[in-house]
Amino acid sequence: MKKTITMILCVIMLSLSSNAFAAGKLSVEKENFHAIESYLNYGYAYAKVSNIGNKPIKVNAGVLEIYNESGDALTSSDYISAYAAYLQPGEYTYVKMYSQIENGTADDYMMTLTGKADDSRRSMRLPVETDLQLNVKSGWWTYNYMYVTVTNNTSEPVFDISVVMALLDKEGNILYIDDDSLYSTRALMPGSSIMIRADIPSSFMDYFKIEGYVPSSVDAIAYVNVDND
Repeated sequence: MKKTITMILCVIMLSLSSNAFAAGKLSVEKENFHAIESYLNYGYAYAKVSNIGNKPIKVNAGVLEIYNESGDALTSSDYISAYAAYLQPGEYTYVKMYSQIENGTADDYMMTLTGKADDSRRSMRLPVETDLQLNVKSGWWTYNYMYVTVTNNTSEPVFDISVVMALLDKEGNILYIDDDSLYSTRALMPGSSIMIRADIPSSFMDYFKIEGYVPSSVDAIAYVNVDND
């Protein structure tokens, strides 16, 4: 399968003087596409994007298009999961898009992402530790777990914590992305930690074996989107 990605980066330039500009700018650090066959067939596009500019930028929107071997469009979607979407200069995050493939076989794809200048909010990040445990036996079943431990290093209770977990191989390819949230009803107290566990679906693990991917590590971002004062 061909694996290509096109990023269209919409950046609002802010004039500082007659001959100087500053702006946020998105850069693709890694991208991967996986067509997963199960009861229903889906194409998943993952990207790791960074703000290489010198102003805040928000990952704003996206379009995923999936094509067959002849270059005909099989499906498309504009639903995007952009985690910790408010990027300060030097920060990175993960993006996930997917679409059901009802007929045909995926051979190529294009994912288009747009960003916009936005300093009204920021994604406040909390410290994390990660772990990957594969082939965990429990009774008759075998599980493959991604673990993330989140610590509140602030002096106040923190509500609305969200976590994105990216499963990576040794080359940093993004194999799978999952997420979780404490929502607005639960807070992590100052100095406290919480462990979050996510099970990697068997359909993905079967796909990794067929394609020769070997899960190696987990990267995670724990964050809360807050208003800038």
